[in-house]
Amino acid sequence: MQAAQWEQGLHMEALANLAHELRSPVQAILGYLDILRDELSEELGGRHKQIIERMNANAHDLAQTVENVMDFSVADALAEPPYEEEIRPQDLIEDLAPALQAANGSKGLKIKFDLERAPAMFRARRRPINAILLNLALNAIKFTDQGSVTIAIRLVGSSQLGSAVELEVRDTGPGIDSAMVAEAFTRCAQLSHSSTRTHRGMGLGLAVVQRNAEALGAQIIVQSTHPQGAAFIVTIPLHF
Repeated sequence: MQAAQWEQGLHMEALANLAHELRSPVQAILGYLDILRDELSEELGGRHKQIIERMNANAHDLAQTVENVMDFSVADALAEPPYEEEIRPQDLIEDLAPALQAANGSKGLKIKFDLERAPAMFRARRRPINAILLNLALNAIKFTDQGSVTIAIRLVGSSQLGSAVELEVRDTGPGIDSAMVAEAFTRCAQLSHSSTRTHRGMGLGLAVVQRNAEALGAQIIVQSTHPQGAAFIVTIPLHF
């Protein structure tokens, strides 16, 4: 048993090291692509501009895969201290923007942000909250072909959790069959079992959401009327 745990630890350490080595060059590629887009936006023709945007979308996709791999390997090693900081909802939205714009790309979905009931500021762990919002939003964009994706942050009162922040990501995609909701949160899950996959990915997104929700003591609710869209609601307790 100890030998198996030791071997698993080595595998997770190797995975963490690999993700760490990939993170820096991927971030460098994203930085150079931003420079190209800013400096050459008026000079690039339609075809070349489309190529740059496609490269940008794929680089962001790769960056998020690396971050999700890091999330699992670091969490398994218990390497992250539970540090809380003051968070402004608007800052969370600004952190999401580049990846969402890249993922939306040529889809032309309407990305909406609802901060009407958001607190001006709250104390919590930023990294897991960022991971939850980003993975839910990217999943919503990936599986929605037309319509909109709405991201809401609200201050709520919960009978079970007390004062809490509610994160909601709602889309107009095909939704999730109720029988597959539990499976969707398992590591490396692929909701399509056909021989031809229409959506890329390692199936880590919702598993990362669940892991980070558990770390925050949060609750997850999935509302979906297949095939009429889905809403993922994560309620995070606040500690004053």
